[in-house]
Amino acid sequence: MPEPMTTAGGTSLTVLFVAALGPMAGPYAVIVFAALAGSLWSLSAARTSGGTEGVWLLLRCTGTSVVLTSLGATLMERALGIPSIELLAPVALFVAAMGDGWRPVFAGVSAAVSAAFGKGEKAP
Repeated sequence: MPEPMTTAGGTSLTVLFVAALGPMAGPYAVIVFAALAGSLWSLSAARTSGGTEGVWLLLRCTGTSVVLTSLGATLMERALGIPSIELLAPVALFVAAMGDGWRPVFAGVSAAVSAAFGKGEKAP
């Protein structure tokens, strides 16, 4: 069986893309890996009835962390003065480790917003 052949052109393009896009992809990789670690932590504490339920919890926690990490790191940078690039991993880990604990937080924020906007209205 002949060995597969690689070309110098294909290798050169790979090296070029890694060199060009590596610094840009680095922070995203940090967020995803820290979010995955936090999700595994929350999965270990969760009571799931099967593998499918565990996978959905893992995906939900990781996705929530990926979405909220940038906002959290930016807010903490403004409050604490620490560069947000250094806060990506801890924030992603914390957000994902919260697991399903975000549901009451979002419910409270939703209730506060609706109460703030609903105060000025008079009931018919």
